[in-house]
Amino acid sequence: MRGIFWHGIASEEKIDYLQKFSVAVVGSRMLMELLWRSGVGCIRYIGDFVTPNDVRIDASIKPLEANDYDVVHPMSSDTCIISYLYSGYEGLRRQLRGIDVVVAHKHIEIAAKVAEEIGAPFIPDIITTFLPDGISFFDVEYPSVRRDPISYALTCSIQAGEVLRLFTGHEMPVIAPKAYIVDVRSKDYLKEVELPVKRQ
Repeated sequence: MRGIFWHGIASEEKIDYLQKFSVAVVGSRMLMELLWRSGVGCIRYIGDFVTPNDVRIDASIKPLEANDYDVVHPMSSDTCIISYLYSGYEGLRRQLRGIDVVVAHKHIEIAAKVAEEIGAPFIPDIITTFLPDGISFFDVEYPSVRRDPISYALTCSIQAGEVLRLFTGHEMPVIAPKAYIVDVRSKDYLKEVELPVKRQ
């Protein structure tokens, strides 16, 4: 049922193949839920302390969950969602072992470091993908990003699509240093940027 999203876009074989992949999502419950609804096989969700600001921008978090720890539970009997609390670099290295893609909205630099070490593509909290054999997250100047409920929801939705593109081969995801930032003030909501490479 979850794979119905892909009807007409990818073959049944590719839709079924999605269940073989595993994604780590650090600190974005909305993105985790979108990937689950899209048919990704296993999701390792690394949560953190939920702040009032998290509740304000992420519609999938209930207001009463503010000031509590972010732990999720399996959505259905056919789901593989494993929930961990963030516990620093060493803990994240153990939690992400064997993962296919890492997406991080919190603890971005540590998640990027672990993704590089395990050889997994890395997607930070903007729309771009750092490939293991491509430009490093640490070689670019990372932009500061303003967040509001609409830009956050759009970013999560597009990132879910980027993860599925990586898995199905249906179109190429945006590869760093090219990137998009969601900006609701922009006419088309998306602002294309070239992440500047740091001088050595």
